[in-house]
Amino acid sequence: MILGKALARYLTNTLGIETLKISTLKKLFKTGYLQSIAINMLLYDYGISKKHDYGKVTSVEEKIKILKGRGEEITDYVLLKNGEIKISSDIIPKSPQFIIDLGNIDLLQDEEKTSLEQQIQVSIKTIREYLFDYNLKLAHTPDSFELEGRNKIEILNHIPKDNAIVLNPYGDTIANEEIIRNTKFFIIGGIVDKGRRLKNATYELSRKYGYDELPQVKISLRNSTVGVPDRINSIIEILLKVIVGYNLEEAIISTQSNADKVSRLVRELNMLEKFDYDAIIGLKNWLKIDDKLLKLALKKSKFKTHIS
Repeated sequence: MILGKALARYLTNTLGIETLKISTLKKLFKTGYLQSIAINMLLYDYGISKKHDYGKVTSVEEKIKILKGRGEEITDYVLLKNGEIKISSDIIPKSPQFIIDLGNIDLLQDEEKTSLEQQIQVSIKTIREYLFDYNLKLAHTPDSFELEGRNKIEILNHIPKDNAIVLNPYGDTIANEEIIRNTKFFIIGGIVDKGRRLKNATYELSRKYGYDELPQVKISLRNSTVGVPDRINSIIEILLKVIVGYNLEEAIISTQSNADKVSRLVRELNMLEKFDYDAIIGLKNWLKIDDKLLKLALKKSKFKTHIS
């Protein structure tokens, strides 16, 4: 999405392209054709060929017509595997940058390491919906660590401190839209603690590598972290949504898993003084929960006797 807009400016201002035909893409992303075209060009060796062709307008993004299949719309440019016109990595936005610090991976149990690796793989997919691999970095990786699949993720041996924050669920600064949209480097601890045995893990990691003076920022939903997604890929998705225009509450709720929604609803239900149908429906609508999840939350709450 963000990268797609940068590609649009490059196509229009540098190459003079206003209409582009595509046939097949290695990867197609839900954030749009331009974002998908950019990723395919940067990662899978697609390029643009100057070729007279026809097609049907399937989308218009940033005033650029995207053609597919048969149609009467004319273009002189076609996206192809190994097409001769490439794009430079210079178009990739330098900000934001997300850094996952793996400096404490040796403290994790095998199951936690597997979960961490999965979260990083999903984080790459999430980044590609908005930006490119260069916007996600890993720090302090052990020599044995390897990522699966084609990628261009960079490895750092230091943490940048200029315009940077540390995401910490126990941080003393509460995130808001202004903080998120004005930050360049988001540092996320590569920590999976299924047994809740690693106390103050994010702060200890930042102290270990000398960046504990950076703001420790927590993402909360109406003054509570209950129900705020804690998987690394979900944190990155929330931040990206805010950067492109969501408010923080919308970003959190739209990223929540069903388990996140239920846990938060149970908390809210247990805070009610009495069973209040209108209040409960208000909570259901706020969290965008269906009837099945509402019933599950009620069963887990102090109002379980109200379920027939």
